[in-house]
Amino acid sequence: MGDLSRVVLLLTGLLGLLRFAELPRGLRYLVGLAWFGLLMETASIFMHGHVSNLWLIPFDSAGELWLLSLVYAWALGSARFARWRPWWVGAFVLYAGLSSLVVPRARFSTGVLVLESLLLLLLAGLYFRKLLNELQVPRLDRDPMFWVSTGLLQFSLGKLLIALFGNYMLEHYSLALNQWVWALHALLITVLYLCYFRALWMRPQK
Repeated sequence: MGDLSRVVLLLTGLLGLLRFAELPRGLRYLVGLAWFGLLMETASIFMHGHVSNLWLIPFDSAGELWLLSLVYAWALGSARFARWRPWWVGAFVLYAGLSSLVVPRARFSTGVLVLESLLLLLLAGLYFRKLLNELQVPRLDRDPMFWVSTGLLQFSLGKLLIALFGNYMLEHYSLALNQWVWALHALLITVLYLCYFRALWMRPQK
């Protein structure tokens, strides 16, 4: 499952490059997110078997949230959101950086993952609230941000559960169960990037 998620991630990044000139500004940030994900995956693969790659989690979370906040700043079109975005994203990046210095490298950065998951759920929730309030999308399946937000919703819920119980499972359960959890995480990533792929494939509605 991990290999499949990487293939989908690579295809999403390549599609983004092919369509980059046609994409609106917000979805170009999504292309950057795909390539940032590929960078993190490559670093994780090189470290596998040598050192724990769990210490990459704070950096991955900080980059992911920063880029997605730019996507949603474009999608929401809210002056208030745009004004406050640098402050709360900057605070999260600072927290993630401090966490990388404090949390042992062989453990999950639980606080970072939980907070990131909640913030990503908030971003998706803000989009759905805007959608319900305005009701200006004739076909949801033709709206790129609907697919982005749907993928983000399922991914964040699953990631939140893994974050809450990750360290406990590392300490008290078998290797087989830990591998099953990572396979579930890979499945969540695969579905997320399939949604991103769908969003980048279509032509946004006017």
